[in-house]
Amino acid sequence: MSTSSAIQNAILRPSRVLLDGTVVSGMEIEIRGDRIGEIRTATAPADWHVLLVPGFVNAHSHAFQRDLRGQGDRYPDGAGSFFTWRASMYALVDALDPERCRSISGRAFEEMLDAGITCVGEFHYVHHAADERHALDEAVVQAARDAGIRLVLLHADYVRGDFDGRALEGGQRRFDTGSIDDYLASLDRIDALVTGPSETVVPIVHSTRAVPIDRIRRVAEEARRRGKVFHIHLEEVVAEIEACRAVHGCTPMRLLLEHGVVDRRTTAVHCTHSTAEDLADFARAGGGVCLCPNTEGNLGDGIPDLDAIRAAGAAVSIGTDLNSRIGPMEDLRWIEYVQRIRHRRRGSMVDSEGDVASPLLAAATRNGAASLGVDAG
Repeated sequence: MSTSSAIQNAILRPSRVLLDGTVVSGMEIEIRGDRIGEIRTATAPADWHVLLVPGFVNAHSHAFQRDLRGQGDRYPDGAGSFFTWRASMYALVDALDPERCRSISGRAFEEMLDAGITCVGEFHYVHHAADERHALDEAVVQAARDAGIRLVLLHADYVRGDFDGRALEGGQRRFDTGSIDDYLASLDRIDALVTGPSETVVPIVHSTRAVPIDRIRRVAEEARRRGKVFHIHLEEVVAEIEACRAVHGCTPMRLLLEHGVVDRRTTAVHCTHSTAEDLADFARAGGGVCLCPNTEGNLGDGIPDLDAIRAAGAAVSIGTDLNSRIGPMEDLRWIEYVQRIRHRRRGSMVDSEGDVASPLLAAATRNGAASLGVDAG
């Protein structure tokens, strides 16, 4: 019998429970089917000597990038950047076939479960094998199913190489979703493969760089029509912002705002170089922000303006992104620590009581669940 089936319709009496950032003793949890039915004062002594915490929600993952561990960390020219790392990523993309994609993704998902992550938003954009279109879509779904993790497949649209409209080349051709009709057909195809409430497919776009703004708006409208959330990489590196300004005369975030893309279903990933003004308008429109501190540190992206994000009122979630490290507690620690380094003060991610634990826990649980449209957290 699996662990999940073993605890259905049961009463759990752990020695301690983490509730809203506070460790509490003397509680019991009644499980009804696949749901927590009630958390209440214990009716008998504890018989499970553990601290029971909520399952973490990983709002942003690229599972296949787990195989980049140890790659792209030599700098013969004296320094590296996001773009030197990307060259290593494209080399991995060229080598992916369905079996390797399934194997890598499966290892990533199993490691997430070991780290306490029970739900993952898999931001999936490597769709095609060398000889079969969309074969890697199925591989990722099967890997999650085999691992037993709750999957929100963020099925990414991707059609160009940059803001100037350059064609996809090399490994990028594995990302190509074709015409908008082709993309929607692929969305329906993969949606037909998922089964039950633990698997969901969501229409998203990779970035403002990879998809023209009119098409971004079309995909966002499709997400709304289907009652789904909408995710997009946004303002991770300065070069992205400069390229957008050169073509559109504004930042990527402002571009989304001006075209009515942002609403309460929208999550922007990274926002490392977003301005306070843009963030205020973004949050006012309903948008949330997913931070990936291990990845942003690994790639040398920079430090996001957490003060501006929180002042704007944008909900913060977390993601493991390139999966060089899978440890939600480490991600939460570094969300706070990089701000301490930047501002030389302690306590950036705090609530009205000055507590850091509760808002950080919310980022890893209920905010991530809301970001993915999942009834959990």
